[in-house]
Amino acid sequence: MTTVVSIDGTRVDPAHATISVFDRGLLYGDGCFEVLRTWGGVAVDLRAHLDRLGETIAVLAIKSLPCDAIAAAVKDAIGAAGAGEHRIRIVVTRGPGSLATPLAELGMGHTIVIVEPLSPPVAGITLAVVDWPLPTRLGRGHKTLAYLDHVMARELARAAGADEGVRLDATGSVVEGATSNVFVVRGGVVATPMIEGGVLPGIVRERVIAICAGLGIPAEARRVTLEELRLADEIFATSSLRGVVPVTRIDGVALPTGPITTRIATAFVTQMTSTR
Repeated sequence: MTTVVSIDGTRVDPAHATISVFDRGLLYGDGCFEVLRTWGGVAVDLRAHLDRLGETIAVLAIKSLPCDAIAAAVKDAIGAAGAGEHRIRIVVTRGPGSLATPLAELGMGHTIVIVEPLSPPVAGITLAVVDWPLPTRLGRGHKTLAYLDHVMARELARAAGADEGVRLDATGSVVEGATSNVFVVRGGVVATPMIEGGVLPGIVRERVIAICAGLGIPAEARRVTLEELRLADEIFATSSLRGVVPVTRIDGVALPTGPITTRIATAFVTQMTSTR
């Protein structure tokens, strides 16, 4: 396995992959990204990730390669990366321009695809509720290059001895993990914070909601309080890289992996291996 980089659909030497220092993605975090992985060498949910990326590109009004061209670049990079499972990062920047240029006058942005070996899976993760509230959002969250907010939340969790930070809104309700969606299980019912609260609409999050319906497990997207999180029978997190992973500790308190989490995680892996 090797790391492969392409810029605007053309593979380049990773050691010499460059963009302009005047790119708005570098100067202002003006751009967006998606992260996904392969299962059996195939990019899982590539179309769903590209659809979400396209929505963010439209919201930001960035001029970029069409999604079909990005998909082709991703598949080409995976093929060049060799056998094994890979982590894929798609980055779309606003592109270069002088500092005062109005956005409407800028040309095409850059599309960067990075494919690298995927880290081994983890059996569980630990959480810490961090004092780094999410800014008020209108509607759902987007994966933009202005990502320092999430990085800081994760670093606060690491400083507290945890793998992932849980972020709250201004009212103290749970929104999401720094790099994941969060689910709680209590009394046999699965709940996850609703999109309208500013949650990133995770691709695996949507799969889990559908899996619950298929398994006959009651599931709902709604406001989730911090008290509910701390009193949950089970907690699990989802992301495109981790899949469905049980939470084994929150704020230093051990939490067993419960039967509902196990059923959902097993069904998710079955889905992934059957759709290769």
